[in-house]
Amino acid sequence: MESGLNDFWRDVMKLQEPPYREPVDDEVLHLQDQVAEAARDLARAISTRESAYRADGQEAPDGIALSPDWQLAYLYALHEIEGIARRLADGAARTAGGTGASYPQLGAAWGITKQAARLRWPGAVRKPDDTSGEGEPFELWLSGGLAEIIQLPNEGGFIWKATGGNSTSGQAGEPYGNRTEAAARAGAFLARHAAAGDDPYGPDAAHAGCVEPHLGPDGYVDCDGTPL
Repeated sequence: MESGLNDFWRDVMKLQEPPYREPVDDEVLHLQDQVAEAARDLARAISTRESAYRADGQEAPDGIALSPDWQLAYLYALHEIEGIARRLADGAARTAGGTGASYPQLGAAWGITKQAARLRWPGAVRKPDDTSGEGEPFELWLSGGLAEIIQLPNEGGFIWKATGGNSTSGQAGEPYGNRTEAAARAGAFLARHAAAGDDPYGPDAAHAGCVEPHLGPDGYVDCDGTPL
C-alpha cells in the first residue's frame, strides 16, 4: 500500500508537458458567464437600491440593473473578483514553482514574460533538491485542506505541516531531501483527510494507500467497497 501511495504522488508531482491546452471559445465564454453571474450575485447583495426594495418586502424590478448606482455595485464586485483571482494566482504560482515549474512557464500561464514573472513571484521557483535556505514556504490546497511546505535552514531539507478538510492535522515525521517529496507526502495526507463530500480527484486519489475500514450500511468495507 505504502509503495503504491508513494508512486502515485511522485507521479502527481511530475510536471507534464504540455501542462494545459488553450481553451476554445465556448469554454472561455462559459467562464465569462460564470464570473459575471458571481459578480451579479454580490452586486445584488450589496446594492443599496436593491436592499431598500428587500427591506420593504418587495422584489427588485429587472430594470434596476440599468441604474448607475447598481452598476457601481457590480463594478465593485468585479474588483473583488479581480483581487481574489490575483491572490489565488499567487498561491498557484508559488506552488507550481516550488514543485518544478520554471519562470518562463509561470509567465506563459499568466500572459507575461519570464522576467515579469520573476518580479511578480520572487523566490517562487526553486529546484527540487535546493536546500540553500533561501526558499520561502509555499502552500498546497487540496480537498478542502491546506498544507505548508517548509524549507529548513542550513540545508536541513524540507518538512510539511497540514490540516485536512476534515480538520485532522499532521506533519512530516522527518525532513525530506527535496521539496517534491515533501509536497507529495503532504498531498497524500490532504487527500486522505478530505472534507466530507469533497473529493475532486476521485476515490482512488482521495484514498490512495488507505488501509482503514469504513463503516457502510451493510458493515465494514475497504476503500473500494469490498466487504471486510
